[in-house]
Parts: sequence; structure tokens; C-alpha cells
Amino acid sequence: MHSIRAQVWTRGLAVAALRNSRAVTRNTTAAAKFVRFNSTEAVIPKSMQPRSEELAQGVTKTVLGDLDASSPPANIRPELWTMYVATLRRLVPESTWPPKRRVLHWMLLNAETREELDLTLTLTEQWRMHMLPITQATTHLWSQACARLKYPEPFMRMLLDRWKYRQLPVAQTLAMFMRFLGTMGAESDAADEMLDDVFKVFALYEYYDIPHNAQAYGALVEACCEINTEEAWRRALVASEETLAEDTPMITLEALNALERRSVERNESEMAARYRDLAKRLDLKPASKKEVQFDDDSTISSPGFD
Repeated sequence: MHSIRAQVWTRGLAVAALRNSRAVTRNTTAAAKFVRFNSTEAVIPKSMQPRSEELAQGVTKTVLGDLDASSPPANIRPELWTMYVATLRRLVPESTWPPKRRVLHWMLLNAETREELDLTLTLTEQWRMHMLPITQATTHLWSQACARLKYPEPFMRMLLDRWKYRQLPVAQTLAMFMRFLGTMGAESDAADEMLDDVFKVFALYEYYDIPHNAQAYGALVEACCEINTEEAWRRALVASEETLAEDTPMITLEALNALERRSVERNESEMAARYRDLAKRLDLKPASKKEVQFDDDSTISSPGFD
């Protein structure tokens, strides 16, 4: 297929989806491996527990006004609410205690409701407004939390607003999120919206100064095939042909398998055979099933943060 026309179409569509979005910043290098503290309880590690005197007075002054740490809103567990209030209290100018550096990670790992993620989003806004540091791991944990709770809106909102949230995505994070959006689109009544969001994320590679690679195109095609509406199928074909027309195609085995499977479903035997042959000719290997891991540079290391 005509590479230039396909390239213009795919990238033009992705950029058009971002037309009303702000520019976003570049990523840096990888960060630390994290495991959820507990899947059922929000257990605050001893090193992160607020001081008893911080919350002893009931209603306390924070950067978002007076809040009562003993009265969590609906669908927010007391432990997350306590951590939220204590952190906002530490952001007031007169506070002598710095915020705990891992609080965002802990809340993201333990969030179990959309309300708890919304609470973490509010805290993230204040965190970045006060120029407190995050890492690539923070952004990746955000994507994982939104995927776990099937709630893509907070992560999309942050990615699309560079100046407010200043997130640090890496290529693996964006690819994983595109595949998640494809799954969401297949399972919901918002297939068209999810499809557009997939292309927004694809366009964000350039805005975050991340090169499009095989993983990016593969995730884009996989997501389209997963949504599998007529429009999604059309986009899957155009996006795949864009890279397959190159001397060194940027595509994954999983994407070609998805194209083959959907071609079979549509009784397009020649197309299915072509994708099967391409996978053999390109000698593509299955993607690693390992979780994204980060090195020690991902931990927040800033003077005054414990």
C-alpha cells in the first residue's frame, strides 16, 4: 500500500485527535519495580504513617481548605483518606514536615475504587503544582491503576495536560495503555471513544519525544483489532500497511496474529495467509510476558523527602 498516503493518514488522524490538547513533555529513562502492598487492605507502611499529632485535632488545615481526616467520603477507605489529608496538610507553607515521597505510589498501588483514583488525581495535581518530583515509575503505576479499575479517564487527562501534571511516560507504558483501551472498547458501549483515545495515545509518542517503534505500531493494530468495529478494522489495515510498506517494518507478531485472526473471521483467506506468511518471513518472536521493571533510579530521591 502507498506508504506516504498511509503514513499521512495514520499520523494525521492521531494528531487530529489531539488538536484540542496541550503539548506534553519528554520522557527520561527507566525507574523501580513495584508490587501492590495488599490487594484487599490499605495497610500504611510504618515508615509512611502520619505523625499522631498531625491528625489529632480532627479538622485540619490543608492546601485545599479544612478537612477532617476522620470523615472519609463515600467509597474511599479511611487509610487512603488519612494519607491524603496528612499529605495535603504537609503542603501548607507553615508545615515543618515534608510530604512522604512514596505517597503517590502507595495510593496508586492500593486504590480499589474510582473515587480513590479521583482522590489520587487531586493529590497528584497538588503534588505537581508544588513542584514535587515523580518518576517514570509513578506514571507507569498510574496507567496500571487505571487499567486495573477499568477507568482510563484520569490517565488520559494527565497525559493530555503536560503543564498541569508533567508526567513521564516510557514507550512500554503507552503501548500497554493502548492495548488496555482496545480491551475496554471491545467490552463497552464506547467503542468509538476508546478507538479515538487509542490514536491519541499513539500521537502522544511524538509529543513526549518517544520514537514510534514496533511495540507502538503493534499495540495500535492490536487495539484496533480488539475493538473490531468496521471503523476500527479499517484503521487497523491502514496503520499496519503504513509500516509494512517500509523496508524494515515496525510490527509485532501479536499484531500480525490479530490481523490474521480478524481476516479469517471476515472470510478474507488471502489476507489471512499474507499476514501469516509475513510473520514467518520477518521471523518475529512473541513479546515478553514479563512485567515492566525499573531500576533504582526510578525512586524519588530529593533532599527533604523521606
